[in-house]
Amino acid sequence: MKIVLWILGLALLAAIVATAAQALFVSRTLAAREARLAVTKGGTLRDDLPEVVRAFAERGLAGAPPGRVVRLRQSVEMVLKPGAGWQPMRARQVIGIDTAGFVWVAAMTVGPIALVKAIDAFGEGRGMLDIRVLGAWRMGVSQGPDADRAEAARYLAELPWSPDAILLNRDLIWSETADGVEVALDTAGGEARVAFYFDAAGDIVRMTAKDRAATQPDGSVWLLDWAGHFSDYGMVGGRRIPRRGEVGYIYPTGYEAYWRGTITDYRVEARSPN
Repeated sequence: MKIVLWILGLALLAAIVATAAQALFVSRTLAAREARLAVTKGGTLRDDLPEVVRAFAERGLAGAPPGRVVRLRQSVEMVLKPGAGWQPMRARQVIGIDTAGFVWVAAMTVGPIALVKAIDAFGEGRGMLDIRVLGAWRMGVSQGPDADRAEAARYLAELPWSPDAILLNRDLIWSETADGVEVALDTAGGEARVAFYFDAAGDIVRMTAKDRAATQPDGSVWLLDWAGHFSDYGMVGGRRIPRRGEVGYIYPTGYEAYWRGTITDYRVEARSPN
């Protein structure tokens, strides 16, 4: 019996060490992704934006000089599958300014332990959704053309949180529509496009996108219209941004939200002097 317990103890220790090593590898990989988002291209502010977009971004900048990357934290609730209840999560995110991309990491915790981590990312034209147990072992991953377009659409949809990127990122293709504006971005999987709608004060309060990939509980992927809302504009970390947001898909039965969150911390890293 003692030998069996000794063997089980060694196996448990080996599993803990392997999990810790794998989690460290994942963390370092994420850190490298985030570092690439902070690369600046030295460009000047755009002078080709639709007037309503330019005014919104300049109001968001609040007179501050543009930064090189956004870092924020969120208090989040998510519906992990249609019909399920809301699951509380903590999340952090890095958003590129000159570079179109982001890294979002959310954790489902029990006490101090992060049982499951969701990693949503876009960079260098490619998107990924990666689910990890204990931040280490992969439960599932979504990659390919659908993910490229879906994650690029997320970067575009969250531009209200990065007025610096609106003013600096020249990969973004803006156009005016009859009732708002659209912004597009080329990806490895094709073009992503998001529409923004403004209130009377000139703030972005709603966004929509056509045919965004949504993985269903049975593993199938549906292309659904996507919609979101922004609210509670105010100063956080030197920027005027919406502090609350919600997003969901439009099913044949109607709109169903699956994400809602509040910004709890926000900062923009300064650009290095030339």
